[in-house]
Amino acid sequence: MTDFRFRIDEVFDLPARSGLIACGTLLAGEELIGTPSLIDELTGRPVHVLGVDFPTPRTRRTGQQLLIVSRTDADLVTPGRTWVSSSA
Repeated sequence: MTDFRFRIDEVFDLPARSGLIACGTLLAGEELIGTPSLIDELTGRPVHVLGVDFPTPRTRRTGQQLLIVSRTDADLVTPGRTWVSSSA
């Protein structure tokens, strides 16, 4: 399994969406596909990723990726936090 490091750059909370949108930069690993199993690097807590969102023109240009994360993990979804693959 590929090891991932994902840094959150921005967070969006759109009420119509099923979870919070974490826009971030992949610091290690390849493109996130499917539903990655990630943990918060600081606390070691699992992050409940609901899915990877479709790229936008902006994220294509910047190389960022979008993850949809459960609202129950709101305290872990803050800019500057880093998440790593659970196998890291």
